[in-house]
Amino acid sequence: MKILAIDWGDKRLGLAMSQDESWAFPWKVLKMQNFTQTIEELSKIVEAENIERVVIGLPIGLDGKDTKQTSRVREVTADLAHVLNVPVETIDERLTSAAAEKLNLESGKSAKQKIDAQAAVQILQTYLARRAK
Repeated sequence: MKILAIDWGDKRLGLAMSQDESWAFPWKVLKMQNFTQTIEELSKIVEAENIERVVIGLPIGLDGKDTKQTSRVREVTADLAHVLNVPVETIDERLTSAAAEKLNLESGKSAKQKIDAQAAVQILQTYLARRAK
C-alpha cells in the first residue's frame, strides 16, 4: 500500500512516502500557498502517485493536551477526507520535529525544509510501526 505522510505547518508541508509499508522516505516539501491551492496540490499528488492512504501528524502537547495547532490540523484532516478518495487519518506527532532535527544535525544538514520532510518520515515510521503490531 502506498502511503503519504504530511507534517502540516503554517508555512510548509513536509511530505514522506512509503511504497511497501516497511520503510518511509522523505519525498518533498510544499510551500504553503492559500489553503484551497494547497488542498488542490495534495489532491493532484494523491492521484498522480496512486496514494492509497494519507497520514497527517497531529500536534499534541507534551502534556497530552491539544495545542492551538491541533484544532487546525483536525480541520485540515476533515477537509482532506472530503476531497481525497482515500482514507485520511491522524497520528500523534509529538517529538517528530525534534527527532528530525537531530537526524539532520547528525548528518550535517540544517535546512528547515529537510527537517519538515524528515518530520513527515518520523510520522510515517511511527504509523507503520503501529500497524505492524
